[in-house]
Formats: sequence, C-alpha cells, structure tokens
Amino acid sequence: MNSLLAALATLTHNVGPVVSSVLAAFLIILGLLIIIKPALLGWIVGLVLILAGVAVLAGLLTPSERYR
Repeated sequence: MNSLLAALATLTHNVGPVVSSVLAAFLIILGLLIIIKPALLGWIVGLVLILAGVAVLAGLLTPSERYR
C-alpha cells in the first residue's frame, strides 16, 4: 500500500494541480461506486486486464528499431 501511495504522489507532482484534482475526484467517485455496487469491481478488473493484454499484444506486433 505504501508503494502505491508513493507512486500516486509522484504522479500527482508530475502532472500538475488540475489533473491531480480530476484524478482525485475520479478515484473518490469510483470508490463510492464500488462500495455501492461491488460487482462493478469485477468489471473494472476485467477491463483493465483486457486493456493490458491489448497493450502487450500491440507492443509485440509493433516493429522496433532493432528489427528494421
């Protein structure tokens, strides 16, 4: 948990006050929605895993400089 908070602190210092405020509001709303409807957490985790898989696949299919 401490490393997550450190990563969020680093992120908020790098992006500025406006984006940090929007991120904070988004996280608060998302947390409240998950408390109200816990099944939403499964959907969010599933979507994150799908997006991570697409990112890995895109990284594999994108030619890099060493293959050109």
